[in-house]
Amino acid sequence: MTLWIVLAGGYCVILNITVIGVALPDIAADLGTSGTVDVDWVATAFLVGVVFALPATGWLADRFGRRATYMACVVVFGVGAALCMVAPSMLLLVGGRCVQGAGAGALLPVGMTLVLEAFPPDKRGTAMGIWGIGISGAPAAGPAVGGWLVTAFDWRSIFVVFTGLAVVAFLLALLLPVSGYRRHRRFDALGWCLASAVTVLSVITIRQAPDLGGTSVALWAAVVAVAGCCVWLVVRSLKVDDPIIEFRMFQNRTFDLTLVVTVFINVAQYARLNFLALELQTVRGFDAQHAGLLLAPSAIGVAVTGPLGGWLTDRVGPRTPVVGGLVAVVGSMWMLAHLDAGTSSPVIAVIVVLQGCGIGLANMPVNVASMNSLPQRYVAQGSAMSNLTGQFAAAAGVAVFGAVLVAQVGSVTGEGVPAHVAQHAFNNLFLMAFWMAAAGLVAAVFLPGARRSAAIRRARADDAAADSAVTG
Repeated sequence: MTLWIVLAGGYCVILNITVIGVALPDIAADLGTSGTVDVDWVATAFLVGVVFALPATGWLADRFGRRATYMACVVVFGVGAALCMVAPSMLLLVGGRCVQGAGAGALLPVGMTLVLEAFPPDKRGTAMGIWGIGISGAPAAGPAVGGWLVTAFDWRSIFVVFTGLAVVAFLLALLLPVSGYRRHRRFDALGWCLASAVTVLSVITIRQAPDLGGTSVALWAAVVAVAGCCVWLVVRSLKVDDPIIEFRMFQNRTFDLTLVVTVFINVAQYARLNFLALELQTVRGFDAQHAGLLLAPSAIGVAVTGPLGGWLTDRVGPRTPVVGGLVAVVGSMWMLAHLDAGTSSPVIAVIVVLQGCGIGLANMPVNVASMNSLPQRYVAQGSAMSNLTGQFAAAAGVAVFGAVLVAQVGSVTGEGVPAHVAQHAFNNLFLMAFWMAAAGLVAAVFLPGARRSAAIRRARADDAAADSAVTG
């Protein structure tokens, strides 16, 4: 029951990230821009909200319990969707997206923690594989859902749907168990402020860097501020008793490696999720529904390989499924980087299915390896950090790719630009994503195999037994 309820909430959040991509041209036409706030901020702002909220997730889940925190996150997410639904300007729409992201930021890691605690270590791979059908499949379904809503109604209908789904998710969450690991500890307010400042300011700086220019005083002041806050956060966290982020987690080599792989997977994945639909509309003149339907088959690949990846993780460790999945992602990204006017729609559909298969195979094994590598007392914080890393990578990647497009064609939508010029710009973008996926493939080779995974699971089982004995 826990698995399916959390899957419903997580599906809504992840779907929300990519459903908006096909709606950006319509939003820009309706609301225009507000000063320096371009339409790509509608996508970036959600991820900014996510990375703002994520550092506090571990404390919230330990202090107030998994279910209470999960339900509060659903409420914030729904309020943000309602604000977006009625937003009269681009600036207010971006603000509503930030609120949505703040709710989603904590919802995902808390949901993952609920699932992980509901299953023993040797069953987590299978459980997370099932969960991954929704979590990895939602991004693939996003463009199709968004395209249909925008074409049949308008872009605001997207947020009408998400407001309703938030209500349903809240009612379902009432059935979640109240039990779970609890720990009353002081809230590290300064640490949370520093962590949020580092992540949010980093994303904004990356996005605005091309506009500011390499010699800009404001740019370098922001870089120095990010570096200073980061050093302050780490040094302070190692000295206080209950830091918002327990940096001692990073003494675990397997955990560190999973974060590295997560970064590369997310940057590559969100390049396709946020920009391929735009390419199809800009270069080929597809409407939102056509573009979304062409990208939808990737969900099939995710649905097929997601459970397989979890099953393999339980039996041979995460290395084999992650490496196999990333080989498919690297190959598909290379193909996306070499599209031209003669590439047919069926070929593009095959490419996105291949990438869906790769993402489905690789995503959940990395998450399982990450959480299994940590003792119980670090699971909530580790889940938050894993999600923070992935979402920050996605936000930074979307910001970089958006800036690259703006620098080459003048705007994210490429309005008024010749098709061959826009095609070249999108090819350059996906070539960058190809190299990121390739770096992730190299890192994945060093993930645990069957023998080391078995040893890790035994260690986690011993930790659980020890905690149970102390509690008893």
